[in-house]
Order: sequence, then structure tokens, then C-alpha cells
Amino acid sequence: MLRGSREERVEEMLSLKEAEWNLGTLLYLHLGLLDHSEDVRLAALDALMGIAERSPEPFTVSPIPILADYIFSVTVSSGYTPHIFEFLVRLGTPEAVQTVEKLIREPCRNDDFRYFVDVLIREGELGLLGRLEKEKLSKTKAKLLRDALDRTEREPH
Repeated sequence: MLRGSREERVEEMLSLKEAEWNLGTLLYLHLGLLDHSEDVRLAALDALMGIAERSPEPFTVSPIPILADYIFSVTVSSGYTPHIFEFLVRLGTPEAVQTVEKLIREPCRNDDFRYFVDVLIREGELGLLGRLEKEKLSKTKAKLLRDALDRTEREPH
């Protein structure tokens, strides 16, 4: 649910009038539409009308980008960040592959990056790692990638 005073929640909803029309905006407006205060619900409806007035294009909702958006929102101890990444790699659909490529380039913890690289090696996705090797990575991540690729070259196939 939304936090803050009723006035703050109303302002949050009204600020969405100029927001990009996407799933995040829809979900946030949905919170306003469910608020216990009618003022907040009315502000959410006003924002929704403002968005509609700009004639936004419809958006397609797919579970894969939602997984990507929330992959780093879970605790490390849950083990779900690596679980989701491995799921996307194994899914192998064009959308999942594109999402994996995006995720491997996003800022993340070094331990997550190491695991992502290991999953890609285990699943035979060396082409992606080769392309990643040419990109600007932090020193630590570049070393993790080099070490993993070196281990792969030394291991018998």
C-alpha cells in the first residue's frame, strides 16, 4: 500500500499524470485506486485520465520483463536471484535470451555476476560471454569473467 499522509498520497497519484505508460505506472496507479481514501482514489483516476488524454499506446505484459525488473529485489538468502537467472537461461526463448543479455550487463553484486557467468558457461552460452568480454566492466567483474573463461578453456570438453 501507499505510505504517507493522505495529502502526500494524493500528490503521488497526481504526479503520475505525465508518467510513461507502462506496467510500473499501472501497478502504482492500482495502489492508488485501492487506497482507503477516496481523495487518493480520485487522484489516481485523474492521473489515469491524464495518461489516457496523451493517447498512450497499449503495452504488452509478459512475465519475462517482470522477472527481470524484480530479480534484484529479493534477499540474497532467498537464493531467488540466481534461480530466476538460471530459469531465464534455460527457458531460451528469444525474449528470455534478450533479457539474460540485459541482466548480465546491469550493475549487480559481484557474487551474482560470478554465478551468472558460471550458469552461462554451464549452459554453453559462450558467445554471450565473448561479447561481454569486449565491454567495459569493473576490474573485479572483468577478472571474474576472464578467470571463468580461462577455467573453461583448460577443462576438457
